[in-house]
Amino acid sequence: MGKKYLVTWDFAKRPSGTFYRILVEEFGSTFPGGEVALIQRSVARCRDDFVASRLAALAEYFGAKVDCFQVEADHIDEEARTEGRAFVERILYQRLHRRGRHPQKMNRKK
Repeated sequence: MGKKYLVTWDFAKRPSGTFYRILVEEFGSTFPGGEVALIQRSVARCRDDFVASRLAALAEYFGAKVDCFQVEADHIDEEARTEGRAFVERILYQRLHRRGRHPQKMNRKK
């Protein structure tokens, strides 16, 4: 997989529906198989820099503040994923403990 681009935009006021209609009409499907995949209402992943530059120009035309980011199609390695899961378990345990709820008590209810 090659490099992808994220385009983010922020409108000072809500844009007209025309912006989103043009986005869908000009860029095709807004789902992962198309040129642009909307991640949020104001964030899109683009298949290449050409598409990203067109989307950025469209958003700017409608008055948005726009940023573009190049993203490597690298994945998080297993060691980092394991550390991420351990982090989540640790903070959730701490939150339960502060509330006086202990994981052992929670397991008995199951």
